[in-house]
Amino acid sequence: MSMDFKTAIAPISEESFFRDYYEKKHLVIRRDQADYYSKLLSVADIDWALTTLGLSTPEVNVTQADRDISGADFAYEGGFVDSVAVNQLFDEGATIILSNLQERLPKLATFCRALEKVFSARIQTNIYLTPAQSQGFKAHYDGHDVLVLQVEGTKEWRIYDTPVELPLQEQGFDPHEIAIGDMTDRFVLEPGDMVYVPRGVTHDAVSTDQTSLHITTGLMTRSWADVMVEAVRMLALNDVAFRESLPPGFANGGFDDTRCEAKFQQLLDKISAAALDPLLDAARDDFISTRLPRAHGQLGQIQKISALDAGSTLSARPDLIYRLTDLPEKDGQAASVALSCQGTIITLPDFTKEPLSFALSNSGYKLSNLPGDLDEGGKIVLIRRLVREGLVTIDD
Repeated sequence: MSMDFKTAIAPISEESFFRDYYEKKHLVIRRDQADYYSKLLSVADIDWALTTLGLSTPEVNVTQADRDISGADFAYEGGFVDSVAVNQLFDEGATIILSNLQERLPKLATFCRALEKVFSARIQTNIYLTPAQSQGFKAHYDGHDVLVLQVEGTKEWRIYDTPVELPLQEQGFDPHEIAIGDMTDRFVLEPGDMVYVPRGVTHDAVSTDQTSLHITTGLMTRSWADVMVEAVRMLALNDVAFRESLPPGFANGGFDDTRCEAKFQQLLDKISAAALDPLLDAARDDFISTRLPRAHGQLGQIQKISALDAGSTLSARPDLIYRLTDLPEKDGQAASVALSCQGTIITLPDFTKEPLSFALSNSGYKLSNLPGDLDEGGKIVLIRRLVREGLVTIDD
């Protein structure tokens, strides 16, 4: 079973998730299928990662709700983790946390890529291994939405009020200033179960009589506030009115703020007239250009290139996110198409656009079946380039 977003939230549909739950309220899914997420992670994977990968802080953290544990308790002076010390703390009731393990474990990376395709956002994982009858964190809320996948063991979750709805990063949880409020729900996640918790919803979790392993998948989305900030930045690059200084003495007592009102309104009017398309294009370009390649098995693919022919079966790499931009003829240069994908931009002749789009959007096709006007030699040249760039795989 391949694990993507649709599978992760089944039997809830994507339509229902986004309509009824996303950024609105938590969702608990029970399955009575203990091995549902077992292909994503196991306790054996955690042991392997801790003992063989040479991890360091903050990739690994150890925490306990009723005990102060510092990095000096489980890491060497240079930051590298002492796996023996980590396991000793775990035996004493502490929770082991592995951050961004998708950068180390291909099966988690593949899952995150599938979610990135759905949310157009960076996806990160935090892995929590908690001994029986233990608690890693006291009640808190997160600054990003999370999908929690229970892999092994059981954990009791408690949901409280939402003191800050959809908080910004600057509105992080402060236990000294923010009350957790009344408990609104309480449930136990069994292996194969899932809970979605929107950012701002206060929660905590305690393992039961079993060691618990779960994946917290963080959705690092962009907000409309981010778009508005970018709008001001773009306007300021081209309009000196935004770059003028505040009036001299504005911080002094008795300063007449009414002197600034007309100027402020003038700038607001310019912001309200800003075009959305360039802002969304900038957000798309930033996301696509910073999305690193996931080209597992690429060495083997390079070795297959020499045998490429019309009968070769090909597939686009799963969950590619890309943009094709038409570049018109200019200064004697022929028209072309720019492909932006996985942090790189490739420029190809414009007559390759149709077969290029097909090659990046389909799987299990024959090279000879590429659409467009390219002859067999041209198709081989195109596919060779796409295989070298880690965008297409040769399946046989």
